[in-house]
Amino acid sequence: MTYCAKLLLGIATAAPLMLPVLARADCVAPGYNTSGSFCDGCRYEGTMTLSHDQICERPNMPGQGGGQSINMLQFLSERITQRARHGVAGASGNTMAYAPAKGYVGKDEFTVEVVFRQGQQGGKYYVHWNVTVQ
Repeated sequence: MTYCAKLLLGIATAAPLMLPVLARADCVAPGYNTSGSFCDGCRYEGTMTLSHDQICERPNMPGQGGGQSINMLQFLSERITQRARHGVAGASGNTMAYAPAKGYVGKDEFTVEVVFRQGQQGGKYYVHWNVTVQ
């Protein structure tokens, strides 16, 4: 179990009404920023779809098609800068996770700040996740 899943499990233990089902679910969360180049302070958009009462956990993956420049991308850290309104989002290393509140179906959103290095450049960028819970 990864750190993010353990973090969400700990939150669920502390607030059992919020996350009663803690099965790791596959979710649809395609990458973001297919250009492969990242800039300090930039904001990218991501989408995520998952089933209600499930946890979505995935590694931080920029979009496909960036070629070799994505391979040179190094993730140094991640953290949540905008909390989810209808669930819990967490980030650790290069993995992020989201769990909707018990029984919640609808839209949610959260933002992750990613500190990176790409070649000789570094900085931080933001990924705003638009979540659909079905």
